[in-house]
Amino acid sequence: MMNKIDQFIVFKLGREEFGVKITQVQEIIKMKEITKLPQSADFIEGIINLRGDIITIIDLRKRLEFNYDPEVETRIIVVRINETDVGFIVDDASEVVRIAQEQIAQPSGGMAGIKTEFIDGIAKLEDRLVILLALDELLSTTEKAKLEEVVENN
Repeated sequence: MMNKIDQFIVFKLGREEFGVKITQVQEIIKMKEITKLPQSADFIEGIINLRGDIITIIDLRKRLEFNYDPEVETRIIVVRINETDVGFIVDDASEVVRIAQEQIAQPSGGMAGIKTEFIDGIAKLEDRLVILLALDELLSTTEKAKLEEVVENN
């Protein structure tokens, strides 16, 4: 039987490594000037114009409640969530890794203090752990509706 192997883009937030399926990633870009939006959630940084498309930018550190380090060079990972392109600000995204299904442990309710609804699994690589994010779960239904509103109104 063939083992299912997926490719993931690995990025950092602080010292932790996270992964998202490469199939969800549209592109990785350098940080750009972000236009602030009034009355948006604190983790929504604003919007950018990416080759004529308006993309909402979310600071993943704020969303996942990580400490902010102004020294770190950030990138924007543009991903597709429910037919909408969204940009996530991360600390360094450069690596593509192949992860076999049997290397992925499912998050359990017993992981102390972790909101496991954002986590698809934990990849156990040779010398490190990579937290695999469930991108579709990062935004609540209300937040997704607001994102679509922002995109439609611009």
